[in-house]
Amino acid sequence: MIQKKAWAGAFFHGEAEALTREEILAEYIKDWLLSEKRREMETGRRYYFNQNDIKERKRWMIGGSGELIEDLSANNRRISHNFLRKLIDQKAQYLFGRDFSISAKNEMFAQKLNDIFDPSLRATMKNVCKEAVMKGVSWLFCTVEEGKIGFQKLSSENIIPIEDRGKLTGVLSLYQKECYSGKKRKLQTFAEYWSGDGVETFLYQNGELIPDVFTEKRPHFMIDGQGYNLRSLPFIPFPYNEEEVPLIHFIKELIDDYDLLKSEDTNTLLENPGALLVLKNYDGTDLGEFRRNLSRYKIVKVSDDGGITVERTPNATSSIMSHLLTDRKDIYELGRGVDTQNEQLGTASGVAMRFLYTDLDLDCSGIESQFKAGFAKMVEFIAFCLQIFGEGDFVGEKAEILLNRDMISNEGDAIEQCIQSQGMLSQKTILSNHPWVTNIEEEMEQIAKENRQAQS
Repeated sequence: MIQKKAWAGAFFHGEAEALTREEILAEYIKDWLLSEKRREMETGRRYYFNQNDIKERKRWMIGGSGELIEDLSANNRRISHNFLRKLIDQKAQYLFGRDFSISAKNEMFAQKLNDIFDPSLRATMKNVCKEAVMKGVSWLFCTVEEGKIGFQKLSSENIIPIEDRGKLTGVLSLYQKECYSGKKRKLQTFAEYWSGDGVETFLYQNGELIPDVFTEKRPHFMIDGQGYNLRSLPFIPFPYNEEEVPLIHFIKELIDDYDLLKSEDTNTLLENPGALLVLKNYDGTDLGEFRRNLSRYKIVKVSDDGGITVERTPNATSSIMSHLLTDRKDIYELGRGVDTQNEQLGTASGVAMRFLYTDLDLDCSGIESQFKAGFAKMVEFIAFCLQIFGEGDFVGEKAEILLNRDMISNEGDAIEQCIQSQGMLSQKTILSNHPWVTNIEEEMEQIAKENRQAQS
């Protein structure tokens, strides 16, 4: 998160300062828009949608005066490979492909949590995981609309968190809106500033923040006509790792190398499929004309004892393929994923399968650890809202969200382990680790019901 500058800290603590609050907040926005962190977020998004740097590559040649000019006649295949999407989707599917389980000591609270974490919110959490790996951190915004608790995933590159000694004290949320100046339509950038005492809206224009005269300062939420400001701002971060560094940071150079080599190999095959033409006494000076005559008429005019000799040239494709395979292996190793083209994947089982999943499992364990604090804040917000709605006082109640990992062919092992744990662990613990159970409380209730029927 962005740390406060020395000159800004004095202002926020109430000391005399030459800069106005709007000027300080505008500095945060300018710094963020030019920051390396935001640039990497945008790079991660581009590569996820297969818009790799190779797409912008040009081929060059030496001009008549010795200068470099773009060679528009040369083959310029720009083949991008979507490794990043596969790795990100793999991690999200591994963690959130199966419905996660929610449990709490208070059964009523557990039931309300399961009701709120409906299929839509569960899908949102999977997308939050994708965004976190893609951009380093994902943000959820807590909402209350028409008496319904909700959570909205925000675009991370538009959220500017402001911290003071590790505590989130403010958030600038950027968004664009179509506005009209006379009959002309244009996009304008707005910034919402969320602080402990409410929300203010500004127009961000030419590096300055201008208070929006059409929008008054408001509380965080309006519930039944009453405004509420939360002690903790309703923005919840879900980081990919402690440093909030996206996956693209670790594998971009390898992906670029793979794209370049594959594209160059294709260009070489198209331009020179293993043959070198040697001209002797060619009756002309324009090699372009020679290529056109050869291609169109299959005839080339030469002088005296001139001619054309075709010499075979060695094809470097085999060495390039070896390099590409090394790149691919490194991408999956540093990206901590499972290469589905690995020949061992089809025959591995048991311990061997778990070994192939080691890197993915370790990375996802780190994600799960980072997400725990975010889940806890979601539970805290839900408990606060339920209290306001008069649906029960669950403030301070603890709840646990258990992710059921979607590892290939591990289902049988998990079930077997659950069976072997009977008598050693509580039924609730066993059910929370069973791959078929999504709602622990409902499953326990159903088991109790069946037991009663069997005894009657």
